Amino acid sequence: MVFDHRRDMFEVARGFAHFFAHESCGFCTPCRIGTELVVRRMDKLAAGYGSLFDEAELDELQGLLHGTTHCGLGATATNPLRDTLMRFRAAYERRLHATHFVPAFDLDAELGPARRVTGRDDPLAHLERYG
Repeated sequence: MVFDHRRDMFEVARGFAHFFAHESCGFCTPCRIGTELVVRRMDKLAAGYGSLFDEAELDELQGLLHGTTHCGLGATATNPLRDTLMRFRAAYERRLHATHFVPAFDLDAELGPARRVTGRDDPLAHLERYG
C-alpha cells in the first residue's frame, strides 16, 4: 500500500487492527484475546486517553501475538502496528497525553445509571476507604 503525507499512519494501523480482530477465527487465545486488546488500546489512544503505559502495552502485545499464535493471520495481525510504531512513532506520540496510566473511561460517570436506579447520590463513593 502506498500513502502520501496526508494519511495518518496511526489510523491506517488502527483500521488493520479492527480488521484482524474481526477476522480472527477465535481458535487460539493469543489471537482471540490479543487482537481485541490491541483494538482497545488503539481506540483508547484515538479517543484521547493515551499514555506511555498504552504505548508500552501495544509494543508488548505485538511481540506476543507475533510469536504465539496458531496460524499466519495471528502471526501477522500486528505487522501494521509494529511497522508504524517503528517508522511513524510520532503518529502515536501525538496521542500520548500522560506519562502515567490513564483509564479509558470515567468510573463515576459509568456508575451514574446505577445511582439513579438505587437513589444514591454519593459521587465518588467507590473511592472511599473503610478502615
